[in-house]
Amino acid sequence: MNFEAELSPKRFYTIGEVSRLTGVRPHVLRYWENQGKILRPYRKTSRHRLYRTTDIQLIFEIKRLRDEEKLSLAAMRRQLQAQTRGPAPPYQAPLPLNPPEPEGLALLRTIRDELRALKELLE
Repeated sequence: MNFEAELSPKRFYTIGEVSRLTGVRPHVLRYWENQGKILRPYRKTSRHRLYRTTDIQLIFEIKRLRDEEKLSLAAMRRQLQAQTRGPAPPYQAPLPLNPPEPEGLALLRTIRDELRALKELLE
């Protein structure tokens, strides 16, 4: 399913946004994550789930396996592993907790630090 045309150009989507896009209720997404060990959304330090475009594609595939092929969670996991031709990799946080700053912002922070150091010298 080509849903990318419907998506706004965002890096992450909340569980509510993903639920509206895919038609899968939030409690089902949490179930697939916790019990099924199929989904692995990125988690902020506040523990909020953030889904990437690849996660949304996976949700559409899981939904297809559930609705069309009537597979159980265990069978879905096996099917998805067979499609990727290997076992699921161990969980790794996909992105650093603090995304890199734009160059301009980093430069401004450097200038601010230098000005603070000069102020301390003058005092």
